[in-house]
Amino acid sequence: MLKSIYNIMIISMLFFIVSCSHDHEQVTEIHQYDGTAVTQYTDSTEIFLEYPALIVNIDANFLIHLSELKNFKAITEGVLNVEFINENGKQFSIIEEKPTRAGIYIPVVKFSEPGNYKMIITLKGKQVSDKILVNDVKVHASESEIPHVDDESSSNISFLKEQQWKIDFANELVTKRKMQTSVVVTGEINEKPGLFSKVVSPIEGVVLSKNNKNLNSIGSFVKEGDVLLNISASANASVNIQKNKNDFILAKSEYERAQNLINKKAISQKRLDEAKFDLESKQASYNSLLDQINISESGYSILAPIEGYVENINFNLGDQIISGQELFTILNSKELILKANIPSSKFETANNSVDASFKVEGLNYEYKISLLNGKKLSVAASLNKENRTLPVYFEFQYPKSKIKVGMYAEVFIKVGEANEYLSIPESAIINEDGLQTAYVQSEGEAFEKRILKTGIVDGGFVQIIDGLNAGERVVTIGAYQVRLAALSPESAIGQGHVH
Repeated sequence: MLKSIYNIMIISMLFFIVSCSHDHEQVTEIHQYDGTAVTQYTDSTEIFLEYPALIVNIDANFLIHLSELKNFKAITEGVLNVEFINENGKQFSIIEEKPTRAGIYIPVVKFSEPGNYKMIITLKGKQVSDKILVNDVKVHASESEIPHVDDESSSNISFLKEQQWKIDFANELVTKRKMQTSVVVTGEINEKPGLFSKVVSPIEGVVLSKNNKNLNSIGSFVKEGDVLLNISASANASVNIQKNKNDFILAKSEYERAQNLINKKAISQKRLDEAKFDLESKQASYNSLLDQINISESGYSILAPIEGYVENINFNLGDQIISGQELFTILNSKELILKANIPSSKFETANNSVDASFKVEGLNYEYKISLLNGKKLSVAASLNKENRTLPVYFEFQYPKSKIKVGMYAEVFIKVGEANEYLSIPESAIINEDGLQTAYVQSEGEAFEKRILKTGIVDGGFVQIIDGLNAGERVVTIGAYQVRLAALSPESAIGQGHVH
């Protein structure tokens, strides 16, 4: 459909082409002719072009609206070269050094020959550089060749480029995507064993400020073996550490002595086994201590047992620390566990599923396990007796640290095979009086409301059973403002369309 109709006024055989400002002069006769509107998309640019019925030797305003496709905002700079080529190869061009105003170039064009022209629009600028081809620009030899057009009312919703540029706005092609049926359940994010650690103090002592000037803060990243804390051990702690070491050395010596005696058949095998067990126990205790602390000039340094982020700190500088006290919590969140709670009636679904997706509170995005280098780990062997659900566990990788342990999740357990369905983003759908609707951008400034029949939801997209066609462009951001324009043009953002 055409966006507007241009008035060609005939006054004493003089033609005046009236622009969108509609500054009318007194006229004796008005003929209305069908103007032309063109909406096209390239990889980087949306063009919405308007021009009147074209007659040789009559100046015509070409209204070229240009939007940057990555954000649908007005193109505000750049040199525009507009070239026209007819069937005979005759060509001429017009150069506009900058937009008349943000997003709009208005070259004035006069054709010397009638016929069909090809229009090549070349934009060169820091914001966007692009080349756009517009075919079938028809130029008439005289006014009498222009077919008369009745002024017909339109059911389209008008939402001007100037209004679109003022808000967050975007549209997207209606197209087929691979989608899969899901069973929706609740879930939660858990830490992965081995990538979560509570650091406890193996000794008692005092946390002195002067020895902990570079103390890690919550959220800081540490590597395995990094110094977390320096403790000035008490006299008893030092004695206990030395005793631990001496016990290990003594147990080692006793085991070596027992080995010599067994070779001489001076002791029983049972005595050797007891010495070996005692050595292993003392060695494990001593090695565990060495894994946790280093002896330094500042006292005893507590070491990070794993690589990860410091989640909690459970002491203050100056505190007296006791043996066994929890000091830090460290979490490596590059790998996490999704626990999905499947109703017992869906046991077969849980058992057969190999993939899932999920949303977490505070993040408006649907994450798919298989796309996060994840997989299903296991299905629990028994039901949760309190809520009659069956836990199913998935692991996944997520190095960005936005997903936190303890978050609740909405989980979509994938069922069956994925198939291609016509679909649109969930953000394009507005619930109006219980009806699912979307707004199609039929032209640059013209929109149509569609009532939808929808199907499955998968990965942030909704299957369209009826109401939309492949290749149409549906508003994905700003649909509510288009709706306001439909309900009351005065309520839409930004008024006026003065070209």
